[in-house]
Amino acid sequence: MNMKKLLLLGLSILLLTALIACDTSKTTTDTAVQESEPAGTTAPEEETTVKPEEITTEEEVTTAAIPIAGMDSGIVRDGTPRKYITLSFDDGITQDARMIEIMKKYNVYCCTFNINTGLFGANWTWVGPAQFNNPNLSHLRFTREQLESGIYDGFDIACHTATHPSLKNLTERNVAREITTDEKNIIDIFGVKPIGMAWPGGDTEFNDGNIVTILGKTDIRYARCTTPTYNFKLPEYFMRWYPTCSFSDGQCLSLTDRFIKAECTEDMLLYIWGHSYELDGYNSWVKFETLIKTISEAAAADEQIVLVTNSEFYQLFKDEIPAWEE
Repeated sequence: MNMKKLLLLGLSILLLTALIACDTSKTTTDTAVQESEPAGTTAPEEETTVKPEEITTEEEVTTAAIPIAGMDSGIVRDGTPRKYITLSFDDGITQDARMIEIMKKYNVYCCTFNINTGLFGANWTWVGPAQFNNPNLSHLRFTREQLESGIYDGFDIACHTATHPSLKNLTERNVAREITTDEKNIIDIFGVKPIGMAWPGGDTEFNDGNIVTILGKTDIRYARCTTPTYNFKLPEYFMRWYPTCSFSDGQCLSLTDRFIKAECTEDMLLYIWGHSYELDGYNSWVKFETLIKTISEAAAADEQIVLVTNSEFYQLFKDEIPAWEE
């Protein structure tokens, strides 16, 4: 055999050997893949060990930096009996702006506004005809942009649920969602973490199960009711916090006068609540200014009278008054 034929034979043998080796390698690789990663699965990531103190999530950092409502009031208790006054108004509606002007005029900031952040800009046109037989009465909520403009600066903001439903008819999950959605939006808009709420729809629209759900699944620790006590006692439970009376009650001003004149031998509380649209409905803006002026002058003249927001009162008494039954 000549040299040329020997060279061609050698090249053929080398090529055949390479082809066999390549096929064997591919078969081995395919088999290994099939054994280690069945279809539809992902190979587990390498396990790492992190000490508990090293774990810090972005959410934890953000939450820790957010001020908590009522914590920075500077008000302290020294064992001396005091007469506390607090107000709250619901829904976050446009008449609140006029109310705020009056309170600022007299340097009164002891008011908590309970808002529904799932109803920005909502206009409840049925309220005027249903409650006052007045189709022109407005019940228009602020938009998010209006709230972000600083309308409520200096005042306490609390939850009223996102969409104002009857909570007794909701599942635990939806009850918690109504509150946590409202909480998150309030934090985003106002930069303060709310700790309280007003029950939407009044005292017939929630139950004890709702209280247990809210305490277990949210950070809310007080909730204002609507049934008046007509007295000045402190609440028995913060999650069923009954007010003294509503602003639209005919006894509001006389109760305020009686409270101011009362001898203070133990801590007392005057709690007035309402809706600012009612001031349009009852034409009671002069009455409201009289109330605020009276409160302002009384606090200036008597050091035993202390003006507090709902959240500030809660922070002062949270270690003595339970949120709910143990």
